[in-house]
Amino acid sequence: MNNRLSTGVPGLDDLLGGGLLPGTLTVVVGSTGIGKTQLGLQFAQAGLTQEGRRGILFDMTARGDPQSHGDYARRMF
Repeated sequence: MNNRLSTGVPGLDDLLGGGLLPGTLTVVVGSTGIGKTQLGLQFAQAGLTQEGRRGILFDMTARGDPQSHGDYARRMF
């Protein structure tokens, strides 16, 4: 039985041995534009399939620009 949660990115899930471990904290850090927000949104959306509800994304960078994660998520899904 695989108790890991899919990230919503199959290739990453393979590298992680099936996904992320429930009950653990995962911090994603990297340069601007590498896909951190997209990964977070993919994982939040994957929760709908896995647990019947979407997850929540916290963006702690507070860049102060007009980027809207809500609009971005609506375009993705």
